[in-house]
Amino acid sequence: MKKRTTFIVPLIMIGFSYFLYSYSPESKGDEITVTIEIPTDVQSIIDNKCITCHNTESDSQKSKMKLNFDKFTNGKYTTSKLISKLGKINKQIEKGKMPTAKYLKKNPDKKLTAEESKLLMDWATDQRNILAGE
Repeated sequence: MKKRTTFIVPLIMIGFSYFLYSYSPESKGDEITVTIEIPTDVQSIIDNKCITCHNTESDSQKSKMKLNFDKFTNGKYTTSKLISKLGKINKQIEKGKMPTAKYLKKNPDKKLTAEESKLLMDWATDQRNILAGE
């Protein structure tokens, strides 16, 4: 019985360690990270209306956690994460939730025009479809 325990316990420990490593938030498994190109007109909108909250240096932890445009171009998002973020951009703009009403009270000039909203949404949709292979 002691020999069996001596063999099984280390085996279980190795298996558990592998499981934790494979499924940890830091691990990206077999999925590769990607970067996407942002056209100048879209980048201009992002720089003028979005980047204040959605970048690595932002004071808003919640905003940069939900979406960080720096990660779009530095390969920090996996393909699936990037597809998800692009979809959420569309949903938030479509619902009129970005920029937030609270932010717009202090910064009314950051409100997206209909043209800017359409451009961002079209870009996000196109990029999402390309990444998804559609």
